[in-house]
Amino acid sequence: PDKKVIYFAIGFETTTPMTAALIERAIQENIKNIYFHINHVLVPPPVKAIMDSGEAKIDAFIAPSHVSVITGAKIYKEIVDLYKTPVVVAGFEPVDIMESILWIIRQFKENRREVEIQYKRAVSWEGNTKAQEMVNKYMEPRETFRWRGIGDIPYSALKLKDEYAEFDAEKVFADILPNQPIDDHKLCICGDILKGIAKPYDCRVFGTACTPQNPLGSCMVSSEGACAAYYKYGKLQLI
Repeated sequence: PDKKVIYFAIGFETTTPMTAALIERAIQENIKNIYFHINHVLVPPPVKAIMDSGEAKIDAFIAPSHVSVITGAKIYKEIVDLYKTPVVVAGFEPVDIMESILWIIRQFKENRREVEIQYKRAVSWEGNTKAQEMVNKYMEPRETFRWRGIGDIPYSALKLKDEYAEFDAEKVFADILPNQPIDDHKLCICGDILKGIAKPYDCRVFGTACTPQNPLGSCMVSSEGACAAYYKYGKLQLI
């Protein structure tokens, strides 16, 4: 109890409820030495920012399953309505991905633009409403957030509500935590990759200076990033 602990909370909507549950438990047990540095982000705002850029060459979306388990597929309806792009929530298995691509093709063939749930064994339209309520109890959208490869996007991430300021590491340790965003490496083209106007192979440093062991850009940092996937699987040949 004499040590101050900062919980660095990161991730999309998938992991946010666990942070909210931990906050609630800390309040219930009157734990005063834990603080939360909230860096949870939201899926729809960056998707809209990419589509609104005027440069995106994206015809459809395969939506993330784990996020959708929490949020429900309903969060993608606005994307379909605004951009007339099909959205299919897919599972993780290769057969899930293939079937989701088939569903997207079928939408185009039938001149439909809808949100469909291929991963019905885990995802519903409404999602986990109890988890959503817990997150909304303790957090709210922050005014802006810097996304590597894209830039500043309004209301694309969360922060603790003011009534829980005593747990907010950004406020408690404001003189220690600089809270300064880090710009992308000048040679990184992750933003163009996310917009669909470039591929990882188009990057001058892909696979040389930039690797999963020494990532220069955000698309290579995570194993789920496009560059990391190309680095690991790009040399495979279809039979």
